[in-house]
Amino acid sequence: MDASVFKQRFVPCSRAMYWTAFRLTGHAAEAEDLVQEVFLKLWTQRDRLPQMDSEEAYCVRMVRNVFLDRRRSARLQLSGEPIADRSAVADDDVVAHAELCDLAAHAKALMERLPEQQRTVMMLKGVEDRTYEEGAEGTGLTQGNRRVVLSRARKTIRRLLGA
Repeated sequence: MDASVFKQRFVPCSRAMYWTAFRLTGHAAEAEDLVQEVFLKLWTQRDRLPQMDSEEAYCVRMVRNVFLDRRRSARLQLSGEPIADRSAVADDDVVAHAELCDLAAHAKALMERLPEQQRTVMMLKGVEDRTYEEGAEGTGLTQGNRRVVLSRARKTIRRLLGA
């Protein structure tokens, strides 16, 4: 695959890749680094890439996987450090863990305020990361209906966050 074909196939995916990376990291600079790393991987593997139906879905999945790989390797590096250095990290981890627990509790409270159908669809897509096809079996809704219900759930959550 030459550069022009690569650009034509993968550069249009950059916006979705960035926003996924931003949601995962919470920082613009880290999101940009993550997207750049994924583009580098795509470029180096361009001749071995599998046939795909959606380049955007493939790229977004790669962003998520690279993010998880980075997080795993950071944890492994922390566990390999001397115990004296770990005490400072442990204090930060306790604070970070407490903040995450607070955020999780707030998110759970917001989700409980949703109607049952919206809560179910949001759990399947947002929390369990199921595709629309996979979640259709459990809800009895068509793909289109699930998308509409999920959109409404997200709008409700945004409205609740703003209130």
